[in-house]
Amino acid sequence: MTQIPLILGGLALFLYGMDQMSKGLELLAGNKLQGILEKLTSNKLIGVLIGAIVTALVQSSSATTVMAVGFVNSKILTLTQAIHIIMGANIGTTVTGLLLTLDIDLIAPIIAFVGMLMMQFSKRRKHKYIGTILFGFGVLFMGMNIMGSAVRPLADQPAFTDLLAQATNPLVGIVMGALFTALIQSSSATTGILITLANSGLLDFGSAFYLVLGTNIGTCITSVLASMGANRNARRVAVSHVSFNAIGTIVFTIVSILLPLVPWIESWTPNIAQQVAFLHVFFNLSTTIILLPFTKMLVSFSKQVIKGEDKEDLGKKLMYLNPNMTQETIPTIAAIKQESLRMLDITQENFRASVNNMIDFNEDKSAEIEYNEEVIDYLNTEITKVSVKTITNNLSKTQYKQLSYFLKIASNIERLGDYAYNINSLSNDLYNHRVNLSDEAKQEITTTIAEVNHLFDEVIISLRDDDFDMKKIRTYAIKISDLVEKHRDNSLYRLKEGIAEAESGLIYDKFYAYVMRVRDHLLNVANQYATIYE
Repeated sequence: MTQIPLILGGLALFLYGMDQMSKGLELLAGNKLQGILEKLTSNKLIGVLIGAIVTALVQSSSATTVMAVGFVNSKILTLTQAIHIIMGANIGTTVTGLLLTLDIDLIAPIIAFVGMLMMQFSKRRKHKYIGTILFGFGVLFMGMNIMGSAVRPLADQPAFTDLLAQATNPLVGIVMGALFTALIQSSSATTGILITLANSGLLDFGSAFYLVLGTNIGTCITSVLASMGANRNARRVAVSHVSFNAIGTIVFTIVSILLPLVPWIESWTPNIAQQVAFLHVFFNLSTTIILLPFTKMLVSFSKQVIKGEDKEDLGKKLMYLNPNMTQETIPTIAAIKQESLRMLDITQENFRASVNNMIDFNEDKSAEIEYNEEVIDYLNTEITKVSVKTITNNLSKTQYKQLSYFLKIASNIERLGDYAYNINSLSNDLYNHRVNLSDEAKQEITTTIAEVNHLFDEVIISLRDDDFDMKKIRTYAIKISDLVEKHRDNSLYRLKEGIAEAESGLIYDKFYAYVMRVRDHLLNVANQYATIYE
């Protein structure tokens, strides 16, 4: 069995080449994929088309499926939209099988060599990514060639040929295809291996037929793994994916038993490699056409399997980020934005409550502020963990820039939370030491805080809409500075005239020091986010 090391080596090269080609395509496409999916409309045909295009671009239905699960978990896409994307992804992944039927064995090493040169010596990122694509493309064909050479002698091994012959049994063939695909987590890779076996004369189309059907069930393992730890709707995406491919497999199996489906597809071309690739296309295209009108039924079924509704919890729990998906860069960027916005909302809530406690102290409200501060610290820690893990991946320049600035934004929001907490500590000092602010001081605080809340609102709205009016934001910031300076002068006058107590004046001055720090960090958040899209 000297062929085994060669088969394993060829398989390793094939899978590595596919991974590199997919990675290069994804990096070259960059954040455009995220933008395409985020702007998806509710039109089902557009959803299918986008799923197919994105998958054809990155050469991986697994990547598209994980993106869909991540976006549903982040509440960027609905369950129905995600199902449409996955239907399209099943079509888009068949492009890989068609590419693998190309006869380029002789020039594959040259393509890989050219790609390697571009990866090593190109200075521009774009050229490096193109080099990665070419390198991966060449290497996967080299791997297929090595596997093909190694498996040919197995044609004389009865044990191996008998095993493949078992695949003509529908149940055995489907299970074998599903298990192998689940193991390597790529239906395209399994299709490539089947094409190699077919080209080597070890596999006829009758045996390959049910193996191909099984690959479409096995590839669902990726969405199942991605949905673990996610919210209910994200898990329903995985259920819908499994249901969709299982129904298609059952329909094709029944039709193949009742009608001459296998001979009909064989009549399309004498090339068995092309027969396998065309079957993959035909299966996914037909299943999508058949089941697209029944999307609502898939949604209903998934809700029967995964019962209940997700409840928003503003406690120490991530709502938009799934820590189990930290290696999946594209959904993570969108989810980090949503989690950062949530963190900023809680910070503003804490700021308002803390200021109100300065004017009219409430002990229960003070305890709530302290708890919210713990939530803010928790979110900052978790957002930072996910960002740091993701930023260590091979990111595009745009993705790296976005994640770097989101780290800074989270840090600034956490500091905003600290200053809100500090203001609440001042309110506790006033209450515990029985120190009272004058009516004039309370009125000045109310006037200043109205402007700070305007600044908070403007930054939050701008962040949500990706539309920053920095001139308006800076105008609010200047107005706050002017009010703080004016009110501090008024406080000094009251102290000088003996209208206010010295202790209240000291606390009043500290309060405005914290207000200015809040103003500065809000400006930092606005500037940092605006810089991402410069």
